[in-house]
Formats: sequence, structure tokens, C-alpha cells
Amino acid sequence: MTASIDLASRRWWVLFASVVSFFAIGATFFVVPPLIPELVARFGLSHAQVGLLMGAISFPAVALAIPVGMAIDHWPPRRAGLLGLALMLIGAVAFAVAPSFWVLFVGRLIFGVGGLVINLLLARLLTEAFAGREVALAMGIFMGTYPASMITVYSLQPVFLGLLGWRGELLLLAGLVALAIPLFMAAVPRTEHVASTEAVVRPSFRVNRSLVALAVGWMLFFGVHVSVLTFGPEWAGDETPALLVVTLVMWVAMVGSPLVGILIDRSSGPVGWLVAGHVVQATVVAGMAAGILPAAPAMLGMGVAAALLPTAAYALPGLLVEPERVGFAFGFITVFSNIGTIVGPVLAGSLLDASGSFPVVWTASAIAAALAIGAAIFVSPSSKRD
Repeated sequence: MTASIDLASRRWWVLFASVVSFFAIGATFFVVPPLIPELVARFGLSHAQVGLLMGAISFPAVALAIPVGMAIDHWPPRRAGLLGLALMLIGAVAFAVAPSFWVLFVGRLIFGVGGLVINLLLARLLTEAFAGREVALAMGIFMGTYPASMITVYSLQPVFLGLLGWRGELLLLAGLVALAIPLFMAAVPRTEHVASTEAVVRPSFRVNRSLVALAVGWMLFFGVHVSVLTFGPEWAGDETPALLVVTLVMWVAMVGSPLVGILIDRSSGPVGWLVAGHVVQATVVAGMAAGILPAAPAMLGMGVAAALLPTAAYALPGLLVEPERVGFAFGFITVFSNIGTIVGPVLAGSLLDASGSFPVVWTASAIAAALAIGAAIFVSPSSKRD
């Protein structure tokens, strides 16, 4: 029995284990903002240091996503998963017991490396396990886990802080990572190969037009998306509570992503849905720039885009490259998404500092979102071997 058959027969168990692991990644990423008062009081952190702690989990992806993705195409999946989860556990514990800022920072970096391995591996395994059936639904559930983790952390953080203290709360998250380890081991069969082919394939950095177009659009989406999440509360002012501005996006994305997955599986494919997501984002940000879209409807619209785009984008790599190169494809688009996540808010903030005008910021964001539509038009599964 091949690895792909083993995964297909237990695909829902693989999805469940993936959701637990990905929830742990998201919850650990989002735990910093609610803990800012405690971290500042304990360590005397500056705003810049808080920003470094937030970004530290994403830093490894920019440098390592492509080589890690290529390695995942060839590593035995159980070994790769256990390595990633072990690094996540070490990083989570280090962050929870850290005596200084630099231990906090290193803990987040280690967690980020492990999280990168797990993220790319799970995307790779889900693509294989659900190949030819319900792959978009699986990706919709998988991607919906990330906003669900943020909502959970933001909603329950006061309770956990009161019961456990901030270190106890962080150790609880480390315990969630520990729980993911036996679930992963039970879900993923013992095998020496990830891909469904037995051929030995030489690692290659070759990319086709469609993968580049997907990555560019993915980068622009994240640049605009994170900029809106960063500066949306300030833009909304007293009209809408800041927390509501952020959580509206995440609630819609959490509920909508699996529904979008079902629709994609029952339609002609994910490309049209990808383009639609970019169109929704561009339209919403243009409405914000023109001053015709209030905060709450704008955030609901951003949530629709956040349900459409990630689900469609994660359903595409398996259609754009050969089966033995899917890990590389996910690594490639992950580099671009993290560039957008890092650069987008910096450029938006610089524009806001220079102009003092949110319409200027949202106009630039709308232009970026429009360019993403142009990129998405060039995504075509028929170019797999271009």
C-alpha cells in the first residue's frame, strides 16, 4: 500500500490532527497582543521589542520556506512532523519560562521554525490525502482554524490570565503543542516517502508562470490584509470598537472558509474563486478610500475576501506543480505571503506618517489589490509543466 493510499483512507483523521497543530500555531502567534501589559510590566519592553516578538514567528519563513518546502517533498512525513512539533514545543516552553527579552525572542524564533515545518508539511499532506476529493473543503477547514485561534485567544485571555497567570497561560499553549504530537503520530502512517510516486526526483527551483502569479497575488493580498488589520481600528475611530473591527474579519473568515471549500469542490475549480476574492478585497478597500464604506461593512467585506482567497490559494498548488513538488510550491508562496505581511504594514504606516490621510493609505492598498487581480488572471492549472 502506498503512502498516498494510507493517507486517503484516514484523511479526516489527518485533517483533525492538522487542525489541532495549526490551532496551536495560530494561538501562540496571537497571544502576544493581549499579553502586552504583562510583558511590558515584567520586562520593560519597548513598542519595537513587542513588534519583534510578534514578527519573530514569521521571520524564519522568509529565509527558510523554500528549502524547507523542498525538503518536505523528500523527508519521511512522520519524522518531519515530529521535528517540527518538537521545535514548536521547545520554543513555546522557552517563551513561557523566559527570564529576559532575548529568551522570549529566541523562543519565538524556534517556535517559528517548527511552525514553518508543520505548516508546509500539513498543507502537503492534506493535498495528498484529499487529492481528487474534497480538497478545497479540507483546506477551508484548515485555513479557518487560524482566525478561530485568534478569536479564542482574544476572547478567553482574561479568563486564563486570571486563573493561571501569564506564564501559566503560555504553558497551557505549550501543552496544546504536546497534545498535537500523539495526534499527529496516530494520523500519519509510517512510510519513507511523502509523494505518491516512487521515483527519485532531483530538487529543483523551477517555477511556472501560474505559480509565480499565485505567489505575487498572495503577497499583495497579505500586504493589504495585514495593513487593514493593523490600521483599521485607528481608521474606524469611535464608530466601531477596535476589537470588533478586527474580530469581524476573523469571524467571517472562520465561518466562511469551510463553506467556500464546499463550493469550490462542487464547481469547476479554485481559480475563479481566487479571482473573486481579489476582486472583493479591491472593491472593499476602494470603498474605504472613497469614504463610502463604513467600518463594520468594510470589515465584513474583508472577512469575505479572507474566506475566499486563502481557501482557493491553498487548493491550487497541487494543481500547478507535479505531485512530488507540492511542498516546494507551498514553500514558494509562503515566502511571498510573509514578505507581504512584513512589508505591507510598513509601507502603509509610512504613507500614513507622511500624509496623515487614511484615504491615501487605502487608495494605495486598493491599487495593490487591483494588481493582485491582474496576477490572479494568469493562474491556470493547465500550465503545470510550462
